[in-house]
Amino acid sequence: MGSYLLISLLVLGAALAGILLLVRLLARKKVTKGMLAAFLGLTAAAIGLSIYETHFHPFDRSGGESYMEPLDSPSGRYTASAYYRPYGGAAGGVTVWVDVTAEGGKPKTVYYAEANSRFDVQWTDDGLLSVTNEEPGYPESNRSTDLEVDKELYHDTGKACGSFLVKRNYETCIEGKGFHEDNG
Repeated sequence: MGSYLLISLLVLGAALAGILLLVRLLARKKVTKGMLAAFLGLTAAAIGLSIYETHFHPFDRSGGESYMEPLDSPSGRYTASAYYRPYGGAAGGVTVWVDVTAEGGKPKTVYYAEANSRFDVQWTDDGLLSVTNEEPGYPESNRSTDLEVDKELYHDTGKACGSFLVKRNYETCIEGKGFHEDNG
């Protein structure tokens, strides 16, 4: 779960608790200006964080561990780098993502998904990246795809596909079908 989403959920929970408290105090006519201001502030923060997470999240995945050596495209115009980050402790999992850097540019995430035991990244053409992410014997967990790195993004849950910033930077956002369904 993303840190902004976690913060948003915590603030939303606090806002809901504030609503209950405010209703009880309104019934007793014991609401102070400070309580009302705190309630309105928490509500505004919860709404703001939710809107940011849903529509303006930049889809920046910095801070992971390097999965492989950077891989140059056939012409050397692009470099692909794969990263991973474990989450949830012993019962959790691992997310993987691939950043592509164009010559003289900054890294741009083009792939993000839950990791399977077989993960590989290869260039099939200068601007076409093939990502293999599968679990042998479990075809329903296949998250493999081919991406035109200048135009496409793959996001396993599709959450990034709703972001205005992602829509501005990618022509196509390929939404995975989640962990337990067939990704075709």
